[in-house]
Amino acid sequence: MKKLLSLTLLLVSVVVLAGCATKTAPEEEIDCELYPNAIQCKVADPDNPQPGIVEVLDTLPAEDITIDFWHVYGQEKEALLLDYITEFEALYPNITVNATSQGGYDDLRNKTILAMSAGTTPTMLVAYPDHIAGYLEGDAVIPLDDFIYDDVWGIDITDFIDSYIEENRQYQGGFMYSVPYSKSTEMMVFNKTIFEANGITIPMDAPLSFTDLEGFMSTMVGTGADQCEYLINYDSSANLFINSVRQWDGGYTNSAGEILVDDENTVAMLTYLKSKFENKMIALPLAWDQQYGSTNFKAGDSCMTVGSTAGISYNIPDVGTFEIGIAPVPQWDEDHMSAVQQGPNVGIMENSTPAEQLAAWLFIKYITGTEQTAKWSMLTGYLPVRISGYESVAYQEFLSIAGMDAAGTLDDYVFSQDLQDLLGNPADYVYESMTANAAAVQVDYYEYDFAFSMVHASSSDARLQAGIITEAVYGGTVTVQEALQSMLDDLS
Repeated sequence: MKKLLSLTLLLVSVVVLAGCATKTAPEEEIDCELYPNAIQCKVADPDNPQPGIVEVLDTLPAEDITIDFWHVYGQEKEALLLDYITEFEALYPNITVNATSQGGYDDLRNKTILAMSAGTTPTMLVAYPDHIAGYLEGDAVIPLDDFIYDDVWGIDITDFIDSYIEENRQYQGGFMYSVPYSKSTEMMVFNKTIFEANGITIPMDAPLSFTDLEGFMSTMVGTGADQCEYLINYDSSANLFINSVRQWDGGYTNSAGEILVDDENTVAMLTYLKSKFENKMIALPLAWDQQYGSTNFKAGDSCMTVGSTAGISYNIPDVGTFEIGIAPVPQWDEDHMSAVQQGPNVGIMENSTPAEQLAAWLFIKYITGTEQTAKWSMLTGYLPVRISGYESVAYQEFLSIAGMDAAGTLDDYVFSQDLQDLLGNPADYVYESMTANAAAVQVDYYEYDFAFSMVHASSSDARLQAGIITEAVYGGTVTVQEALQSMLDDLS
């Protein structure tokens, strides 16, 4: 009865297909004394990690099993995914994986919500945490703990990056409704040629401070031959706001869906950003009426740019233009270091049989395996989700490409045959290796957004508003106080 009630509430909720989140009415509370086995009444227990919520089959059925996998990947990434499917189906000949790209992330979420109403959801899909939170409102996604800790089919969850697991455990009861899959973070790409022309060396193995950035201003920003109009661009205004809040120890949101920006540190942070917008230390793509700053970075309009590690290819200038370096994102101080944790996870939908769920779990287990996550990272720009992926021989050799290039020994190095078979010419992956090294520096201070889907707002709404008010402050159309009050008003 509860499942039908939840789905009914979801169907009458407001669904805005232009990127806004689903908002649902609150559900009737469950009396846990009367219904102790209801999932809302269960809490993850470290001493008994298998909650017994999902039926896990002891053996894989012999009959043919077909699972549908909805994703967002374009041609190149989908080609690698199809390779994985071919390998997986060779291991399990009675399992067929139908993988279908649904367009962008918003397209995938909106199609999934419509499929929930029709009872035609896929077996599994990729999803951001806030999407999972929305699917949970309709009881449409299952917890994976019974699979994770199963004696036969389980995985070593301690082999995954800690913050990735924490992100996937933030849901009701502390259960994992998804597993980390295509993760990324932000990096800082800089014009190494122009900095060195001014006698400045930027480290690539440690983040700069904002004090460092301020010190570069008089030398690097201007109209001279070795200067830029702006010092540093931030592609994502939302990430700039959210990550800066963390670095300033301010308020943003919490897991209860409260909007906490009425905070003195948040006010101080945004006031600081406003001053740096005005003196051209910090730019947003809005300065050039662009969605991203990569084109203008390559044109020399900014000396540095911050964007997703998965988008390094967009920031590589034409050959002979200038040399770039890649470093961790700047930090305010060492006490509150923060780098955004991005990228989707993968989960299994409730509208599937135990056999389909087991098949889907086995596929998740395969694509997140040590070898597969390392390969996925090297070929797509995403990051390994497993520690063993980072530590694998192939990935460590991949990380060494950047160091060999910096030392001038790259042309003389003989790479392993395995890496050559994978990459072709590993020397062509210098920038990807530099990006991976910058990301590895930040792994101990990744921060993820709290995922929530409330009547008043969702975490997607909060992120959207964070970007909107940051751009409004950048454009000078509102004061800091007006911007934050607007966010509170819109999300209340």
